[in-house]
Amino acid sequence: MGTQGRLAARRRREHRQQRWVYIAVAVVLAIVVAVPAYGYFATFVLPPRHTVVVVNDAAHTLGEVVKRVRANVTVAASYGSQSDLSVLPFEVLNGLVEEELLRQGASSLGVVATREEVDEEVRKAHYPKPPAGEVADPAALDAEFRESLRNYLNLTQFSEAEYRSILRTDLLRMRVRDKLSNQVPSVAEQVYVHWITVSDPNAISEIQGRLTSGDSFESLARIYMRGDAYADDNGEVGWVPKGAFPSLDDALFTIEHNKVSDPIVTGLGTYLVKVTNGPETREIGDKMREVLKNIALEQWLNDQRTSNKVDVNFNNTNYQYVVDKVREMIPPSTGNR
Repeated sequence: MGTQGRLAARRRREHRQQRWVYIAVAVVLAIVVAVPAYGYFATFVLPPRHTVVVVNDAAHTLGEVVKRVRANVTVAASYGSQSDLSVLPFEVLNGLVEEELLRQGASSLGVVATREEVDEEVRKAHYPKPPAGEVADPAALDAEFRESLRNYLNLTQFSEAEYRSILRTDLLRMRVRDKLSNQVPSVAEQVYVHWITVSDPNAISEIQGRLTSGDSFESLARIYMRGDAYADDNGEVGWVPKGAFPSLDDALFTIEHNKVSDPIVTGLGTYLVKVTNGPETREIGDKMREVLKNIALEQWLNDQRTSNKVDVNFNNTNYQYVVDKVREMIPPSTGNR
């Protein structure tokens, strides 16, 4: 090989080496760019798209859970209330399942909610009510209505379509509940009930000690119980039909009259119950009838869960993501803990 041939061969080798250098540099640059890009994708893009609820063919994402939790927190804060983030994400998750079951199953009961009916629900929620006797300008009322709706959507970050979907589901829930009311009997075996319920189980031993010391059940109810939905300030509930409070039935229908029960722990709190009359078959009062209608709805929803394909994929990592995102969006001072 002559001198020129050797020079040409060397240039070809140098060219190949340079090309490999360029390729290596390009690969390194691609990796450098790809690592943070993937980190961004994995951190900010993938989690909100992660499917956490599937009911038949309808799917809901982690991003929806974040949005619902955030909306709950901001609305509660606007009324001066705090939200408990230890339980709220799970309540929202269960709510998404129930909403889908209602949307998909209500028609089997002949229950529907039309667009016009949803329009009316929006107006009920946001249309201003002038004071009695005051004549208001309809145009001004319409403008106030639009402003109220716009403020609510800004607060919750819901689109109007999302908000309307939620209201439609609320309508379906109410109507399914009313439809199932024919399953509630007009008369039932009942006992006359008093109770003290507290959320702190440690308070129960203190109450029991004070009962032993001679304090009256009524006075302790006034001290320890706050805002019970069914009992008055003295702990008096009234006539309670069998099945209204299933976790209490065993005690309510077997306990000796005027004797205070042992503590009964339920998902709603810890109870000390006392029965002073019954059991006897009598007409169910309005308040207990509403309780039994709620139970009928719960049973229908449970049956729907069993008869439909329901998958929930929500783990500790998903939960922490929801809490972290909500806390990023809303400072703790606004009412979440």
